[in-house]
Amino acid sequence: MFVVLTLFLIASPFAAFVAALGVSFAGLVAAITGRGLPRLRGRIKGMSAFAVAGIFALIAWQAHEADQREIRWAELRQSDPEAYLAELAPIDQERWLEELSELRPERYAEEVARREAQREAEAAEAARRAEAEAVERREADARAAAAAQRLIAGSDDLDEHRAVFARVAAELVENRTCTEAEFVENGGWVRSTTFETRQVYFMYCGGSTVANRLYLDAATGDVFRGTDGRESPASDAELSGQEAERLAQCTDQKASQAYVMIQADVRRTLVAPSTAEFPSRYGAGTGHAGDCLYQVNGHFDAQNGFGAMLRGTFTGTIRYFPERGSWQTQSLTVN
Repeated sequence: MFVVLTLFLIASPFAAFVAALGVSFAGLVAAITGRGLPRLRGRIKGMSAFAVAGIFALIAWQAHEADQREIRWAELRQSDPEAYLAELAPIDQERWLEELSELRPERYAEEVARREAQREAEAAEAARRAEAEAVERREADARAAAAAQRLIAGSDDLDEHRAVFARVAAELVENRTCTEAEFVENGGWVRSTTFETRQVYFMYCGGSTVANRLYLDAATGDVFRGTDGRESPASDAELSGQEAERLAQCTDQKASQAYVMIQADVRRTLVAPSTAEFPSRYGAGTGHAGDCLYQVNGHFDAQNGFGAMLRGTFTGTIRYFPERGSWQTQSLTVN
């Protein structure tokens, strides 16, 4: 049956449309009643015939419409070329351009010139966007490089290993192995004395104990935990010994040094830092809080914006790094 409908479609789309409607109606009757033509008896067969014939009818109608449109266009091309071109333009641009070249050569030349100008404008706009994106990428890279440099600003041997220090620091922050705050707090990469024959540096990520050290081999760019140069960490006994050695250098006797070292950061918060005067003795509550972190309390006298000497107080924490003999303020409140 559908072979016959296909032959109808080739010969006459409208005849195929009418035939398909008939088959679809017969299939609908069979689907509802369960009766019908011999080949369409039964509801399942009737429903299948209804659906397939309905689709076939839709295709045939579209083909019929296309044929009718072509006939009308052929007549319109002869009688009213302008109307023909106007109707053809939104439907088939390529065909419209071909017809325009035959029917209106001058407009065709103008259209070609317009399209060429449009292509040039689009190419120029694409180039402009590409350049803007390149500038944006360069600015982003510059910002990332500046941020990386800030993270490693206090590193040992910075001039010698600046590139690898910055690259690895940026990678560790990006993959969340370390944080920017940890790099700033540690002051960057510290030269390790454990690896005497290698250019190995470390910092603390996730804590401030030996177990939290992350090592960088500046020569190879390899990053590892532990002190054996491999991914596996050092033994508990080795870590305990190194930690004990580090903490042994953080005694209560260093409280006075902590008091002196934090004064530079206190001065930076004042209107007239050069006028600040600190007593020789720190305030109550100053001392070693553990893990090389010192609590420091005190007061000072300094000029305000009007030149009057006023008394202020401060409290903060400052950490000592025995590995390199340096101090770094962790928190500070000045009143």
